[in-house]
Amino acid sequence: MAFSDVVVAHSAFDALRLGRSAQFIVGRLLRFWDSKNIKKQGEFMGITLLLLDEKLLIQNLTLRLQNSVIHGFIPSGRSPYYRRLLKAGSVVRVSSFEVARCTNMYKITDHPFVIRFIPQTTIDEVVANAPMINVEKFMIRKFDPLQALANTNLELPDVVGQIQSVQGSDLTAAGVMSRVVVRLMIEPMVVVYLSLWDDAASMFRGLISSGDRTQSVMVVTTVNPKIFGGL
Repeated sequence: MAFSDVVVAHSAFDALRLGRSAQFIVGRLLRFWDSKNIKKQGEFMGITLLLLDEKLLIQNLTLRLQNSVIHGFIPSGRSPYYRRLLKAGSVVRVSSFEVARCTNMYKITDHPFVIRFIPQTTIDEVVANAPMINVEKFMIRKFDPLQALANTNLELPDVVGQIQSVQGSDLTAAGVMSRVVVRLMIEPMVVVYLSLWDDAASMFRGLISSGDRTQSVMVVTTVNPKIFGGL
């Protein structure tokens, strides 16, 4: 990853406009993951990113910081080059990208746009004089909104809850990717079943391998709410 010591004026996410842009943004790379097409035997489509920015807001004559999250995407053909430049949690400057509208399906942020990497795009870590940006922001949904989203595929929200129990084989073997089912209490007296597969299941096994994690609280990102059997 290249490094930058100076941050000049940059665009806030809400100021972005559709089309290719020579301007640049500065934000915190919250996390990134491989996106796969489940309808085509898990075909690799590219890398999905979540970027968090700072936004100055004047409210009641007081200057406050309000941040927003935007979805970024690196197509599969350009993923090998950019993957080595990505570090979760770092503050980065992204230049020369394309701004497009988010689809109405599987949305992972509240922002209407997505940043697409093109051959001219550069991404550099800001190591000095970086803006103050929160280290995390989630799109948490409670039970009623989750129920409204169930089976629609419109939004992939985040949930937070307390682990009640865990079911699955080889739960202490971090490399196993078979299904894990977690009973998660997301509100008082409201328990849902959370199914984890593949990399998510392996990662979860790694988290619980050190001992009993029941009663622990965890945040799960980009879930796809479903209703089974009328429940």
